[in-house]
Amino acid sequence: MNRSSLGAAGRDTLTILGCALVLGVVCGVLWWLVVDPPSFTKVPTGGSMGEVEILRQFDRDGWYAVIAGAAGILGGIALTWWRARDFVLTTLLLAVGALLAAAAMAGTGRLLGPGNPDAALAAAARGDQVPLSLEVTASTTYLVWPIAMLVGALTVLWSQAGFSTAQSRPRELRHE
Repeated sequence: MNRSSLGAAGRDTLTILGCALVLGVVCGVLWWLVVDPPSFTKVPTGGSMGEVEILRQFDRDGWYAVIAGAAGILGGIALTWWRARDFVLTTLLLAVGALLAAAAMAGTGRLLGPGNPDAALAAAARGDQVPLSLEVTASTTYLVWPIAMLVGALTVLWSQAGFSTAQSRPRELRHE
């Protein structure tokens, strides 16, 4: 590998991982804005949660998955199309970047969302509502980022493969 190839690979690495990090933070802010976390109600024995609040617990993971899926597909398409110099390197970087974006989104949501509900519940008066922290409860939800990013990358790779195959055929064999 020559010096210019290493420099280009380094730029690709910084670009893809940097964009994935920024995308994860932006998605974390969006996640925080759209999710209304479920709440405990302070009772004499601690905290209680009604049926509606229990159902709202799934909203956190659901919104995380929807936002991560949409951003992952669009990010995978854009970054693969933009940094298509080396598809193998780009795909590997997208996989690592997706993990970085997943962690950044979860961390941003956790930082912006309500704090520790145990501490707040202990300090709350009877009947007060104490929101749960904004976090992913089903760990498989984190897989949405890498799957979506790689689907986006595959979309670009397949479209370019189909385009290059069509362009390489003789003119009389093309369906025009």
